[in-house]
Amino acid sequence: MLSAALLVLAMTPAGTDTIFQDGFDGASSSCPANRQTLADFAYAGDDSLRSRYDVDVTEWENIWGHATALDAVVPWPGRSNSSPVFLNFGKSTYVAAHFLVPAGTPPTWFGWITHTEYQYGTDLTGAISTICGDFTPAAQHCFTAGTSGQLIVPWRTSAGSFCELTPGVDYYLNLKIRDPAQSNVSCAPSATDCIIGTANALSMP
Repeated sequence: MLSAALLVLAMTPAGTDTIFQDGFDGASSSCPANRQTLADFAYAGDDSLRSRYDVDVTEWENIWGHATALDAVVPWPGRSNSSPVFLNFGKSTYVAAHFLVPAGTPPTWFGWITHTEYQYGTDLTGAISTICGDFTPAAQHCFTAGTSGQLIVPWRTSAGSFCELTPGVDYYLNLKIRDPAQSNVSCAPSATDCIIGTANALSMP
């Protein structure tokens, strides 16, 4: 649970920075318009109460590779104790967090992003795809239409009931607000962005 001081900080509006590109040709190196590239973060469980600002959210490790504002970054799949809170997730934008599953990754790894009940904000839709901004992946297991308490795109590095990731392949975790009209205390109807709590759950035997 975030402390009272952090909750006050999190309720302070923060700006967003988006990019707008012409068209979308389907190549993995291209992204559709309205990709959010920067965001501000607080960290659940970080007693320093420090935040990070203008973080590059085009890379997974910059989001879930940190558990505090001051620790060193850990590449995908990141830190198991990472609970970053987006302070300004855009209502009209999406996040496409790129990651590489390294060659030689064991077939026993699995995990997911939890959309936390604290600082919930609003429901998210998520998809893992080799294409930036793709919310219609071929594999149904790689898509989640988020609701409260639901995990966002459980993945594994072998075949099964989760989204299967292949070592040596680049992917994106694509996230967007499911319904911009939905609101609560941390996502007001008049706001252009929302506070969204997340956590990184990993199993790496």
